[in-house]
Amino acid sequence: MAEPSRKPDVSLPPPPAVAPPRGGDRDFLVHLEAYLARRDGVDKLLKISRYAAKIALSAPSSPIPPALAPRLKAFESSVGLSRKAFRLGKFVQDLNALRAATGGALNPTDRLLAAVAYGGEGVYYFVEQFVWLSKAGLIPAELSRRFQKISAWAELIGYFGSVALKARELRKISSLIQSRIESGKSADCDEEIRKLRTKLLLKQLSVIQDLADGLMALGDVRDGEGFLSSSLLMASAGLLSALISTHKNWTSC
Repeated sequence: MAEPSRKPDVSLPPPPAVAPPRGGDRDFLVHLEAYLARRDGVDKLLKISRYAAKIALSAPSSPIPPALAPRLKAFESSVGLSRKAFRLGKFVQDLNALRAATGGALNPTDRLLAAVAYGGEGVYYFVEQFVWLSKAGLIPAELSRRFQKISAWAELIGYFGSVALKARELRKISSLIQSRIESGKSADCDEEIRKLRTKLLLKQLSVIQDLADGLMALGDVRDGEGFLSSSLLMASAGLLSALISTHKNWTSC
C-alpha cells in the first residue's frame, strides 16, 4: 500500500529584520511593534482611549452629539472591562518584586515601604480578577461591589507606599547630583550628571503618575463623594497617568 503523500510545508519564513536607520534612531514601526508586544503598552493605550472618552462625555461644553453619547459610553465601559481582562495574572509581577525587595539589601524603612507598595498593588491586581469575573457574569454580580471596595483600598495603600518610596529615591538622586556637581568638572562627570538628571525627571513623572492614580483610588474608596464627585477631574487624572506611563514605556522598550 502506497504511503500517503506528505503535505508540503507551507509555513512562512520569518520576516527579514528591518535595518536600523542611519543616525542611531530606531525605526518607528519596529519600535511600535516592540511597544505593542508589551502588556503594559497595550494596557496604557486602552487607558488613554477610556479616559479620553470619559473627558469627552463629562466636559461641560462637550461637542459630542446626543446620539453619539450612548455609544461612547458603551465604548468606555467595554474598554474598562477589557483592561481588567488584559491584566489577568499581573499580580505575579508584584509578587516577584516584593520578594526581590524584601530579600535585597534595602534598609528597614525602604523594605517596609516596598512591602506596602508592592503588596498593596499585588492585592489590587489579584482582587481585580474577581471584579472582572463578576462583571463578565461568571460569578454572582452582587459580589462585584464588595470586590471593588477591597481592590480600591488595596490600590490606595499601594500608591501610598509607592509615593513614599519614590520620594526617598528622589532625595537620594538629588543628593547624588549635587555631590557630582561639587566634585569638579570633567567629561565623564558631565555625562553622569546628565544621566542622573534624566533619571530624576523620570522618577518625578512617576510620582505624578502615582498621585493621579492615587486620587482616583481615593475617589473609589469614598464612592465619589465631595470634590471627588467630579467625573471630569477623575477622568483628567486618569488621562494624565496614562500619558505619563505611555511615555515611560515607550522610552524604555
